[in-house]
Amino acid sequence: MAQSSSWRAWFARLVWLIPCGIAAVYLVVFITQLRHNLWLIGWSSDYSSAFTVPETLIRTGTGGHTVLAPYALYVPLWFGLLTARLPLHREFWEVSPTLLFVASALALGWSVAQVATRRIALFAVLIVLVASPWALSTFMAAVDHNTVYPSTALLGVYLIWLARGEGRRRATAFAVPLLAGIALGTSLASDVLLVPTGIAPLFLTAVLAGTRRDRLSRLVALSALSTVAVSLPVAWLTSTVMTAQGYRTNALSTGLAPLSTLPAHLQLLRDGLERLFNGYLGNGEPGALHGELGLACKILMFAALLTLLVTGVRCATSFVLSGRRAGHSAPVTKLALSLHTIYWTGSAAMACGAFLLSGFLDSDHEPFYATVIFSVAAIVPLFMRSRSPLSWLIPLGASIFFVASAVGVASYPVLPTASLAPYESTIVRLAREHHVKAGYAGYWDASGLTWTAHEQVAVRPVFACSNPGGANLCVFPQETVASWYIPKREQSFLLVNKTLFSVTSLPAGLGRPIAAYEFGPVQMYIYSYDIASRLGPAPP
Repeated sequence: MAQSSSWRAWFARLVWLIPCGIAAVYLVVFITQLRHNLWLIGWSSDYSSAFTVPETLIRTGTGGHTVLAPYALYVPLWFGLLTARLPLHREFWEVSPTLLFVASALALGWSVAQVATRRIALFAVLIVLVASPWALSTFMAAVDHNTVYPSTALLGVYLIWLARGEGRRRATAFAVPLLAGIALGTSLASDVLLVPTGIAPLFLTAVLAGTRRDRLSRLVALSALSTVAVSLPVAWLTSTVMTAQGYRTNALSTGLAPLSTLPAHLQLLRDGLERLFNGYLGNGEPGALHGELGLACKILMFAALLTLLVTGVRCATSFVLSGRRAGHSAPVTKLALSLHTIYWTGSAAMACGAFLLSGFLDSDHEPFYATVIFSVAAIVPLFMRSRSPLSWLIPLGASIFFVASAVGVASYPVLPTASLAPYESTIVRLAREHHVKAGYAGYWDASGLTWTAHEQVAVRPVFACSNPGGANLCVFPQETVASWYIPKREQSFLLVNKTLFSVTSLPAGLGRPIAAYEFGPVQMYIYSYDIASRLGPAPP
């Protein structure tokens, strides 16, 4: 009997140690690749504009107004403005999204530890951190909705805190929901994607808690609903103040997609989720066992999402029905578990639902539903508490997922190499030889080149357009500062890139360049004047 018990204990340790050992290998690969991946992320103008915009605002001001991304992203902007004068701020900016990602995973782990064991909480953290390259391209990047996933994780923490509110001082019970509403409102103004991933699930969970008869559940509901109520005017006020200060965004289309697009959106959602969960392996990606790993990860993904859905529905139904019985009051830990389960299931369902119904999406855009990974990590490891043989399947599935993530991170960068990367030194050298620093290029090249070249050249985004009053080039309509386009009495250059859509050929109206060079798909034209003097305005 003792020998059998010893064997079981050894087997239990082995089941835990295998995925943890694979996660450790992944960590080594991740750290080895970190510098290169941060460099690649810097080449994406979607991300590097989060660096070039605050750099300009601190040094020279707006010059009139600043156009941000369609999502306002005020929080990353404020962070940049507050830290731009710090020593080594460039390095801090580059690594801070990764640190925020780790902190968000730890916040989720704290929530799980309150409703399960620390070992299960560790597993939840690893499921988030041991991510595919596609997930890392979001979680390691500045301004890629990286206000959303930490806020979503913190709202989960907040619900657990509310569930443990018995005996708390009245001042604390009143002050925290108010402060949480202020923080939530500023985050909402920064990124409206927080509505489906965090605010709507919080509201749903609070409403269900409010249907119960016990005092604690109703206090949780009142506090959570107060937070949501406070956040809405705070978001409006934040947007109003920032607009008055000269910051504006391009309006997003908020209409619903026609039902005819639902099958196409479902396919996009499935493909995107497969990339987030390593199911992309084997789909045109050669490598030993890649096909097998990819197929296994697809199966794991569907199993995890089905588990998440069934668990959430069953928990919500039981939570409401049991709460309607007179005299029924759930223990604090069980209440926290129910709130945790309903919130994270609702977050996954609403994030995916918002993607399916959005009328302005025409691509996978994984950041819209990347928090589904957090939802899976928050719920699925909880089944390891049971004595069922099925509980051993979770470490096995995690081991397969971790192996696939390690293979992916070792084999594929978080982003493909930018088309201008091989020619950066050539562009900088030619600009220096002609004593020119100001340049213009398509959006996908401009801010990335400016940032990775350490602003040895300042390249600003433009796009081809019809402009009878000058050259057929216009100011790019987002993530720009007005001062970038104030004409100066100096030479400038234009980069034409045949591989990207913004500026693929030399536009009419620029006149004769004083020099022209070609390398690969890129042409560099140098002019004796500042091209900004002939640019058309950005579209309204």
